[in-house]
Amino acid sequence: MAQRITVDPLTRIEGHLRIDAEVKDGKISKAWSSGQMWRGIEVILQGRDPRDAWLFTQRICGVCTTVHALASVRTVENALGLEIPINAQYIRNMVIALHTLHDHIVHFYALSALDWVDVVSALKADPVKTAALASSLSNWPGNGVKRFAAVKAKIKA
Repeated sequence: MAQRITVDPLTRIEGHLRIDAEVKDGKISKAWSSGQMWRGIEVILQGRDPRDAWLFTQRICGVCTTVHALASVRTVENALGLEIPINAQYIRNMVIALHTLHDHIVHFYALSALDWVDVVSALKADPVKTAALASSLSNWPGNGVKRFAAVKAKIKA
């Protein structure tokens, strides 16, 4: 007999998602995903100048603004039968590549790192040793003992 597992909400992603899965003999035999939030961007865009679409669609998500903006620009271009110059395509590709780098950093450090890092264990850290280690890696002015002691005090509070 299959066991049904539901994860709702699925955390550490931007937006709202529900996953339902049936597990049979230790393997997922069926799975469903569903978005739980209708944002109504289509209604917002109705009757507007198509050139405004990218300004609104990039606000669908607080993390992946660039891809939503470019997707809406491409949609308008396709609807109007426009072709962009190759240099413009190269620039867009670079923007998307930079966004991908940014997106990975944001998702790791802001959305999922706390699943892997024990913040409370920082209370055991020695600010002097931490500053010495940090200074050996970078000469950034914030690598001082005072700063690490302040961080430790803030975590403790």
